[in-house]
Parts: sequence; structure tokens; C-alpha cells
Amino acid sequence: MSLPDHDDVVRFVAANRFPFPGQKTWPAEYVTLTNVSDKKRAVPTPQGDYYPDIVVVDAAGKTREIGDVEETIDLAKIEQWRAASAAGDELPDYGTRIFFLYVPEGKETEAQKVLDDNAIPYAGVRGYRQSPTGEISIVPFVTRGNPYDHQ
Repeated sequence: MSLPDHDDVVRFVAANRFPFPGQKTWPAEYVTLTNVSDKKRAVPTPQGDYYPDIVVVDAAGKTREIGDVEETIDLAKIEQWRAASAAGDELPDYGTRIFFLYVPEGKETEAQKVLDDNAIPYAGVRGYRQSPTGEISIVPFVTRGNPYDHQ
């Protein structure tokens, strides 16, 4: 199975997961930004600004949710994922933050282990795949946030 283009996955996830089509619980003032093509929104790290793939902001400009799409599990990105996680809202009922990591299907267990081993809070790890006809789909793997997100 071929790996879909990173930017295509980012655009698909932004359009279909932040919010889900028809989602009634999504705050009307939230705006979903992507950092593909043009860098729009960064999160600070000790090494400088990091531009996660998807950043959701509210009307006041506060970062609320983060999504990152990866093609590999790169341990050099641990501090960037930590910063991205810290930038997302807390989910006190679930003991985590609104940070989602999307990886190629089959790499979910590895991604979860890296996040867990490095104490990076996350709301979910997702796989992505592309059908032979080019259709991108998301495969929920683990959800530590709102059960609504496990779809």
C-alpha cells in the first residue's frame, strides 16, 4: 500500500476531524489552521518555534487543539511533540491534553510507546492509510480524551 502525500493527509484530517462532519459539539468560534504550504501558527519550544501540522484556535487567538501528521516515528521530534501537546487544552476529566498524533497505519503502537515513554500527554493516536483508488482514511487506535473522538 502506498503512503499518501503528507500535505494531503494534513488537509484531509483538518477538513474531516477538526471538526468531524456534522459535529454539534464543536465551538462555533474555533478556526482550524494548517501549517502546510504556509506557516500560520507556531508553538514555542526550547529550540525555537515549531509549526505543528494542524492548530485549532479560538476567536481570541488562543491555541486549543493540535494535530500532527508524521510519516515516520522520529525520536528527534520528541520535544516538538511535547511542546505541541502542552499547547493544546487540558482535558482534566481524562488526565491529558488535546494533542493528536497521526502516523501511517501499522506504526500506531510504536507512536504510542514513544509518547508514553516520554510522558507526552495526548488525546489520541491515529493511523492513516490510502486505498488503491487514492482515498485517505483515518483509523482510530487509542483515545485518551473524549470518547466522541474515537471514530
